[in-house]
Amino acid sequence: MYRKNSSENSWMYSDSEKRVTNIFSKYHAQVSSMMQHQFPNNETKINTMLKYFLGWTDSTGQLTNKPISGKALRPILCVLACDAAGGNVEQVMPAAIPLELIHNFSLIHDDIQDKDELRHNRPTIWALWGNPKALIAGNNLRIIADITMNKLMETGVPTNKCLRVNSILTQACLKMIEGQYLDIKYEGETSLTKQLYLEMISKKTGALITAAINIGVILATENQNKLKAFNDFGKYLGAVFQITDDILGIWGKESKTGKPVGADIIRKKNSLPIILTNSNTTNKNQKIIENIYSKHTISNQDLNEILNIMEQSKTKERCLDLATTYCQKALSSIKNVSISEESRKDIESIALFLTQRQH
Repeated sequence: MYRKNSSENSWMYSDSEKRVTNIFSKYHAQVSSMMQHQFPNNETKINTMLKYFLGWTDSTGQLTNKPISGKALRPILCVLACDAAGGNVEQVMPAAIPLELIHNFSLIHDDIQDKDELRHNRPTIWALWGNPKALIAGNNLRIIADITMNKLMETGVPTNKCLRVNSILTQACLKMIEGQYLDIKYEGETSLTKQLYLEMISKKTGALITAAINIGVILATENQNKLKAFNDFGKYLGAVFQITDDILGIWGKESKTGKPVGADIIRKKNSLPIILTNSNTTNKNQKIIENIYSKHTISNQDLNEILNIMEQSKTKERCLDLATTYCQKALSSIKNVSISEESRKDIESIALFLTQRQH
């Protein structure tokens, strides 16, 4: 399914993209509606900030009539996993929504840490209201996620399963925060190994994606083979997502990502492209990259020099190959699991979409 023939991949990706578009269209509005119902009716300044961040209002609190920002990937993965494992999709929703709330809590804090002033072509919370208020808003969203998860008991899910799911989400959140710490710690370094990178992204990005899939399956079945297979699937899919994110962080089109070409280099991120470039180039080029990363500010000339070294080293192709490898591993994990043909097609389409996404 994943031969590297470009023309074959092109039509396969197009077919998968159509299916993924249908999946997002099917669940996105439901996720958005349920998220909005989790917020207290009383209009506080914190709620104004959060509703603005989620795309529901402008900065003054006026409705924009727009859906939530982003793709709502994590709750949708949770729902798809539950459906594939034979569960009740409606019953899983109270467990799926907290995943998106926690993801957005992490984005609010990410924007502060990375000093990003724009997200989805709108000013970030900290850029409008300052760091202290943005931190409080993010923490508030994390608590709303906990409150939402507690509503799972009201759907008839056994108490032991509710506690298990809650524990999975809490542990995933802890790992995500640990991964974010490592990501910040590694900034500016040029000696990071691929192994350390993979361990970092398994926490920063993989933990919540794996949790989303595990929660969906746990609420559907007690079958240990399915639980193990989907857990492995989630781990590999998390790697796919972050590797592709790193590709977009350097070569993504600004019109789609909202960030300039080379954004991660400008921020001196030690992302996968830098790691693979350093391990596949000359000592001279390694020294050039190290010297540039040691500067206080990276100039356009510096950026172009690193981009040229990456092109010589075929770095983008190496990153894409690694994303494809992890996509294959993800799908191989569930190859022998008994699920419906439609569910398998949905899952395969999501995996392929995440491997080749443009935003």
